[in-house]
Amino acid sequence: MITRRHFSLIFLVLFSLSMHVFAQIALRLEAEKSRYLCFEPVHVFLTVSNLSGNTLIFNGDTRGTQGSISFKIECSSGRHCKAVASLGNPADELQLAPGESKKLDIIINQFYNFQREDVYNVTAMLDHGRLPRTHVSQPIQITVQDGLPILVKNIGLPSETKDESVIKAIQLSLLRFSDVDEDIYALRAEDVENVYATFRLGPYIDGEKPQLEVDGNSLVHVLVQVRPKLYIYFVFSFHGRNMQLIQKRFYTSADGIPPTLSKSTGYFRVEHARLAREGIDYVEGQEKLQTDETRRSIEH
Repeated sequence: MITRRHFSLIFLVLFSLSMHVFAQIALRLEAEKSRYLCFEPVHVFLTVSNLSGNTLIFNGDTRGTQGSISFKIECSSGRHCKAVASLGNPADELQLAPGESKKLDIIINQFYNFQREDVYNVTAMLDHGRLPRTHVSQPIQITVQDGLPILVKNIGLPSETKDESVIKAIQLSLLRFSDVDEDIYALRAEDVENVYATFRLGPYIDGEKPQLEVDGNSLVHVLVQVRPKLYIYFVFSFHGRNMQLIQKRFYTSADGIPPTLSKSTGYFRVEHARLAREGIDYVEGQEKLQTDETRRSIEH
């Protein structure tokens, strides 16, 4: 006859065994930001810890050396987010020794459609041929929303080849985006088919009107006021349709007149301005003046 004491012992043994099985992999999912601009790359960080006591290889040729990482993504309506053309398995090249942990930086909207403005609940899932079940992370929440256009400029880019007869048309949009703590400026380059670049430029304030200009070499010049006495000047260049930042400078007024973009000398320059002194006129890290200068955008 099984007594209550025997039942308790059996339960503890089974519980211990189940904990051993269920604790073979630990997953911790984090978002780089809690709010993203539409078409901006959405970075998440997934920390994978191997608690199995065995080396786990995820890109081998046999079932015992193959594994994958996927995500379950739900919109606020409960609808599941669709997968898009993948760049591959996020677990490729992953190899974990016993007790080892690795942190993966995954641009999740390279794999799933985050184009709509919505609140997304994201859960990571890991499978491996040597593990008896799917391991699941805790869910995180990511908000995606669009910005409000402040300035819009349509430009044509020079032909890349002599035989190219159609002028490439690009729309540049200077946006006001409501981030978690404050509104910010953002710049987007797109055409009717794709978004080619999205850059966070810095904090938005209700001050001098921002300026967005393009010169004869298709260089994009942007001047925005980010603090009562502080301005940031950006220069972007196009390589094909890829836009990248080539210059960023901080300015303050030199004569009491707000700095402004001028072409009076034949090329764009910032007039009524002097270079701001870091540590005196501004502290880039402490004042949230960092800009996302290396971000690529996700296509429509």
